Amino acid sequence: MLISYSLAPGIGARRGFTLAEVALALVLGALVLSLIFAIGGRLQKQMSREANRLGASEQLAAVAEVLPIDLRALAPGSGDIASGEARDSSIQLRQAVANALTCGGSRSSWILAPYRGAGGRSTTLTIQDGDTAWFLADGDSSEQWRAVRLRGMHRTTGTCPIVADMAGAQVFDVAHLWSADLRDSVVPIPGAVVRITRPVRFSFYRASDGRWYVGIRTWSSSALQFNGLQPVSGPFGPVAGDRGTRFMYFDAAGYRIASGATDVRPMARVEAVLFTDTAMSDGILSRDSLVLVTALRNRQ
Repeated sequence: MLISYSLAPGIGARRGFTLAEVALALVLGALVLSLIFAIGGRLQKQMSREANRLGASEQLAAVAEVLPIDLRALAPGSGDIASGEARDSSIQLRQAVANALTCGGSRSSWILAPYRGAGGRSTTLTIQDGDTAWFLADGDSSEQWRAVRLRGMHRTTGTCPIVADMAGAQVFDVAHLWSADLRDSVVPIPGAVVRITRPVRFSFYRASDGRWYVGIRTWSSSALQFNGLQPVSGPFGPVAGDRGTRFMYFDAAGYRIASGATDVRPMARVEAVLFTDTAMSDGILSRDSLVLVTALRNRQ
């Protein structure tokens, strides 16, 4: 038996989207995508700003780690800062590269016991021809640092009779003595403290990219002049007198010492004023600053 039937229109039939529904879905999708792009763009700009701020803070921190180490132990009254070389854009000084105790020796060669490093570790005296050894001559009425020119240094054997107890051996490395060859003929003073220095110059300079950096010039004993500038940190804001990146100098009473002054003996404090100007992708200029204050321990 053959049975036939038909479905009523709209019952059980599968129909598609209308044009109005498709248009509504497209509009809603476009709104969602535009919202996602807007949030993503805002987050990207914020991350870029934070990255630039972090980079600027790292540059400021790099200077804060380097400058105080070389400035803090300076003795302006003894000539550690060169006359006329304390300027708003640069400062020339004697950099301490080693410290030791005089154990004995001869007029041409001193026996030195170096200070131990952090944690009591043994240190190596990296001395160049032309470095200067300053030994403390303690007199009845005053103390004076006297200069001796060095020719070189090498390891030696022997004992240091000046350091006889365990407490002294914890400060001075008597197990690794050094022989310092002198350019000058000077009788050693057993027990005298020795500072070994060489000239160095810190400068704010403008590089080929038009931006300003902190650089360092080390001394070449063979050429008897400063080597080329090596960047330390940057970029920073320009050197522009009292409104820009600069060095400033003060005496013990807080009075400012003029840039390039010939008499730097009263100097008691050095300030480095640093600005960082970072241009963001949206044209906003981000500025950070640091005033690095270093009191000179040996100002008298």
